[in-house]
Amino acid sequence: MQTIIKSPSECTEIKISTFEKLTEDGGQVVSYILREKIERTQKLVFIWNGDVCVAIGTLKNPASSYKNKLFKAAGVSEKSSLYSFEIGYIYVTVKGVGNKLMETVLEANYDAITFATTGDSNGAKQHSFPKFGFKKLGNSYNNESGEYLLGLFGNES
Repeated sequence: MQTIIKSPSECTEIKISTFEKLTEDGGQVVSYILREKIERTQKLVFIWNGDVCVAIGTLKNPASSYKNKLFKAAGVSEKSSLYSFEIGYIYVTVKGVGNKLMETVLEANYDAITFATTGDSNGAKQHSFPKFGFKKLGNSYNNESGEYLLGLFGNES
């Protein structure tokens, strides 16, 4: 398996398209302006098995307004300014690479304080975040459409 960490500007069109398709396959994202959002991220992470991409993740540069909205919804608005990056678009197509993906995304964060969100029903992520030093912050809150609850996690010390 080959792991790649690159800024979007360093990626070929094929890599960006692959990332976009897998992000859509993973669900829970709105396809509207997805390409633009991907191209604004700090780092893209790929895990390839031969010529098949089996896992993706990203280190996002969240806008202050977005961060403030999430942290307020979770009831911890006073903490939003502590966080530099957001982990997102985590998607794994085969078993056994999830931990490697998280390790690689965290390697790309320059030891910055980072946050992530996940659905309360996503047991795998709820279980894995603490293994990587993340703790739940505040309370669960409704996603934008009100269809499910999200949990906010951070790796502050």
